[in-house]
Amino acid sequence: MPIRFLLALAALFIAAPLVAQSAPDPAAPEVAQVADAWCPRGERDLPRGPEWNCYGRLNRDYSFTFVYPKSVEREPVLDGEIRSEAGRAESWILAQVVAAVLEERESSQMSYEAGWDMDAMLPEIAAASGTISHYTGGAHGGMEYKTLLIDRREGRAIQLSDLFDLGDFETTAFGYRPWGMRSVQAAMCAALTAEARERRSDPSAAIECPAVERVPITLVCGANGRIDTMRALLNPYVVGSWAEGPYEIDFPIDAAMIAAMKRRFRPAFGLRDETGARIPARPCT
Repeated sequence: MPIRFLLALAALFIAAPLVAQSAPDPAAPEVAQVADAWCPRGERDLPRGPEWNCYGRLNRDYSFTFVYPKSVEREPVLDGEIRSEAGRAESWILAQVVAAVLEERESSQMSYEAGWDMDAMLPEIAAASGTISHYTGGAHGGMEYKTLLIDRREGRAIQLSDLFDLGDFETTAFGYRPWGMRSVQAAMCAALTAEARERRSDPSAAIECPAVERVPITLVCGANGRIDTMRALLNPYVVGSWAEGPYEIDFPIDAAMIAAMKRRFRPAFGLRDETGARIPARPCT
């Protein structure tokens, strides 16, 4: 066992470098080459082509595919965060392989597939979201969502709560939070409750709404060239059973949210144009 442990640990450090530099396993099935990187063709229909970067690795133990739009490169901080996420993701799937070896578990080839999208790119802020699926053994695979928000003025990754002034605080079952996040919580819970009741065909079903701080939330551009919508991405089991599936819940930016924002972020946001008319404005992505 000590020898196997040392070999597994060595493999973890060898394979962890940036996946963009990986080469195909000569004994592995044919893989597609996209944007100077090797990307296996997994179960999901992830986008391919010159507008997308694709990093990957395919060997006898696992398949790894990580796809994101080349437009991310326009924001160096976001580009760096995405690349770091790719490295962390491959290290994670490799750690699952190592754990299976150490526990002497028999398993088929493991897999990790991530598709990221650029949701908003304005002078003040950038937002991206990723949909991830993975298989490490068992009856079915897993899935999850991740999001990234970038303060482009300060050149750093931020949390959703960083958009808001502290203002007044509230103490509730969800914890201690600034008043802007209170508005986000209320809007998300209202939209989530409506969607869950519709899925369950039960208009009176009690829905347990998670704290907004624990939910990946991205920002969505509207017809007016501003961010007018937030999108909450809830993994399976957060609201209901695996069979009920994940939830992608859109809810509009409202006046209370904008009023609670720090002044430097406000130009990026606007109220939803319910008529659908396109107002001439700067592009949002």
